[in-house]
Amino acid sequence: FVGVNGSGKTTTLGKIASDLTGKGAKVMVVACDTFRAAAREQLKVWAERAGATFESRRDGADPAGLAFDAFTRAKAEGFDVVLIDTAGRLQNKSALMDELLKIVRVLKKIDPDAPHETLLVLDATVGRNALEQEKIFGRTAYVSGVVMTKLDGTARGGVLVPVAQASDAPIKLIGVGEGVEDLQPFDARAFARSLVGLEEAA
Repeated sequence: FVGVNGSGKTTTLGKIASDLTGKGAKVMVVACDTFRAAAREQLKVWAERAGATFESRRDGADPAGLAFDAFTRAKAEGFDVVLIDTAGRLQNKSALMDELLKIVRVLKKIDPDAPHETLLVLDATVGRNALEQEKIFGRTAYVSGVVMTKLDGTARGGVLVPVAQASDAPIKLIGVGEGVEDLQPFDARAFARSLVGLEEAA
């Protein structure tokens, strides 16, 4: 999971962990944002709520080292899914991108196909800033899908159109509220109809 701080990245990961454990999957959640203690605490709460195994390190630990150790353990212990939360500070873009690419490299040492999915989480309330974020992460972080959060109003939904046009990756999920069930697969047709005020025909 990649994206800027405050985009809803950690919450989205937590909701997906809850959904997967609810379906019987053995899930590991890894806190690779080792620069923000608050992010780790939030993720730990989500992992406990979901019944997922939680992996983290002390402040300032090497995120790629943590990802490598966690993925190695997950392989050895038969986990079905490993969900990795990453840092999202954009003050130093090149350092952040280097860090994300290093995580990708160490995962590929264990499994050449990893990461199997890289989801970019964008906040619909930031409007056209979401496009800028898509540009930054989309070019560098091997994004395979986009999650648009905080879409609980039609006015905010307009940003999906330019993001979908600009991104090489499809919009896969949308967040329309706080609950686990409020993270939904993206249905382009239904969304387009609601955006122009048409209800889906019965």
